[in-house]
Amino acid sequence: VAIILFTLIRGFSPANASNEPTTEAQVVSLEVAETIETSGTLQAQPFASLTWKTSGVVESVNVEVGDFVKAGDILLTLQPESTSASIVSAQADLITAQENLEDVLSSGTGVAQAAIDLKEAQEDYDKAVNYLKYLQTDQKVPQTKYTAELVQTRNGWEYRYEAENFKGPAPKEWIIDAENDLALKKGLLDDAQREYDRLLAGEESNEVLAARAQVEAAQTTVNSLYIIAPFDGQVLSIDNQVGDSVTANELSVNLANLNQLYVETQVDESDIANVKLGNQAEITLDAVSGVTFIGQVSAINPVGEAVSGLVKYSVRIDLDKVNADVFLPLGATANVVIKIKDATSTLAVPITAIQNDTQGEFVWVIENDGSTRRVDVVGGVIVGDMVAVTGDLQEGERISTARANTGFEPPNPFQGGQ
Repeated sequence: VAIILFTLIRGFSPANASNEPTTEAQVVSLEVAETIETSGTLQAQPFASLTWKTSGVVESVNVEVGDFVKAGDILLTLQPESTSASIVSAQADLITAQENLEDVLSSGTGVAQAAIDLKEAQEDYDKAVNYLKYLQTDQKVPQTKYTAELVQTRNGWEYRYEAENFKGPAPKEWIIDAENDLALKKGLLDDAQREYDRLLAGEESNEVLAARAQVEAAQTTVNSLYIIAPFDGQVLSIDNQVGDSVTANELSVNLANLNQLYVETQVDESDIANVKLGNQAEITLDAVSGVTFIGQVSAINPVGEAVSGLVKYSVRIDLDKVNADVFLPLGATANVVIKIKDATSTLAVPITAIQNDTQGEFVWVIENDGSTRRVDVVGGVIVGDMVAVTGDLQEGERISTARANTGFEPPNPFQGGQ
């Protein structure tokens, strides 16, 4: 990553300036933005590598590379007889579960039955409340006491039982049993109330939910026979053909939504504070010449990662809508220029106009009478063969430059100089 701002120009010495053939140019005004350059890889979101859930033999391939598919489309199928017995059994279970669900849905009980169940649960609860209250407060609860007497008979000794009816406070164990029964009735009432409220709000009954769960469980097992598209996208690759033997977890299809592309890149710790969500970026791909894409910074990882001794931060840049006619290979190297400050007007001169001595950088301004005047400058961002400068210059002033055929080569701004 390099932030291309305030780059010093080195390597041109006044010692040989007087011997160089010269020409002249003008001081111009440029619109220059502060940017950060970096690189990354082109990726798609969502992207999925679809694998088989079981082993078997491929029965059909329903798509080709490049096809656009919808979520839920079946892309490939296995021969059922080539898979496990549990999957074959699940196919029959699925049919039964679907029929059961249809029966439940068509039974027509719904809210009316839930209202009846709620009424009965309320009545049972009220009875339990009244019975417990009766046992706790009435001092004349009918009871029966049994007594046993051992008597001698012709055949020996035996017990004779007598029942005595009386009224009095309810035994403690009766009250405990009544309290437990009341708690049970309260739970049943709450269940009935929730079921009635759910159905009244348009939700499905517990019976329907249970039937649906059976269908879903069987369907999940049966789906092991298929490669199914989890989202709308484009088929990037197919690793199988009819007759292939496959195993569980084996790759079959790569699928991506190429309408949602992004670049994952890294920014040095010295620059990351300048990057903000929403910053605009320009992206070019080594694999696609002559095309520049526009994107926005959508995510910045706040946790840095040490890379070759330098701390870098992951930055995600979402591409704006891309022309569908442009081939965009995923994983391609992406060159990224993130704009961290809007363009501002600045003066610029040709790189070859910058000279240097022990006092620093300067240019020669050509006066109207042909004489020259030294003006000290500070070089900044390089734009093509021009360099932004600050100093006592005016737009339109003539300056002296070295000719292009003199052998003068502008220095690499990222290497510095002596």
